[in-house]
Amino acid sequence: MTHISNHGYRFDGDFVHLNADVNFSDTDLASAAAWSLQLWASEDGFKGNELTGVKVAELAIDPMLGGITVTACCAAIPPAGVADQALALALLCTTADGLSTVRDLGLYEVRQNFCQPCLLGDVRCTLADGAARLTIEAILNPRAEDNLSGTLALEVWALDTPYAGGAWVGSPVASVVVGILGGGNQWTDCQYDVPAALPADGAALTVMLREWTPAGYVTRDYRNFAAAPVKAKPAPKAKAKPKAAVAAKPAAVKAAVPEVKAVEVKAAAPKAVAKPAKKAASDKEAVKPVSINKASENELAAIKGLSRDVARAIIAARPYAALEDVCKAKGIGQKKLEKLRALLAL
Repeated sequence: MTHISNHGYRFDGDFVHLNADVNFSDTDLASAAAWSLQLWASEDGFKGNELTGVKVAELAIDPMLGGITVTACCAAIPPAGVADQALALALLCTTADGLSTVRDLGLYEVRQNFCQPCLLGDVRCTLADGAARLTIEAILNPRAEDNLSGTLALEVWALDTPYAGGAWVGSPVASVVVGILGGGNQWTDCQYDVPAALPADGAALTVMLREWTPAGYVTRDYRNFAAAPVKAKPAPKAKAKPKAAVAAKPAAVKAAVPEVKAVEVKAAAPKAVAKPAKKAASDKEAVKPVSINKASENELAAIKGLSRDVARAIIAARPYAALEDVCKAKGIGQKKLEKLRALLAL
């Protein structure tokens, strides 16, 4: 029977060293199956040969008569979060039709804690009028003093189900780059106001702390929210009341929509720019380009050739260092950018 023995692992930053003796049966040697070793992490542990949790690393191996000794270093992506994890080394067999089965599973008694940047204390996300306010009690880098983090970013995602620390499928809502943090240091009382795309009603919201690594951005920690907040209603009612009534209850108006008012102040500036642009067009003058970093959803959607969905994607992928970077937004390609280049600006 094909199995593994004398196996182990050792983490070194964003990589993990794997070692194992793999012995193959004659039947398996005669097959055309593909074989691999996979390192898995699970907060809840493992039962039988069932793989649960997050795949941390994978290494392809070639079967050989008499067995092989594997000693290799490969890229590792640990699960997000701060919980201790049970680890297991799995030997997988994949047939030509793509069906994979676990042929052996080596368990490790000592649970692993991954030392990586994390969120501390209270984390809040408020969405209103095309903006997101992220309020975080602290962001910590628990590594050694000489171990700087990679560039850290905060991202808000709308998912079908709450995030569990591994891969995910969903729609981006907002993002902001927050910088590099020294080992043993933390930022406290963090607050960020950034443009945001509205999530679908009932979507599960997740705030992720992501770090730049040789493999790209990797999620280090996260906080789940039960569902997307109800869209904040604008405050036209105050305008509909007589001036005397509004003046008589200023405190009530402010208390009713504190977040909305703060966001509206920031959103008002681009709208003021849009009006003279229309007037200039009517006078047959050049239309002023719309900023991909500052324009509101309505201003972007008003550009001929940009749908509202694409406008939201542009907002969610901010900020942009160059005009060509807008191609990373879903729905914008190089050809479309060339058609719209005269209408867009940083």
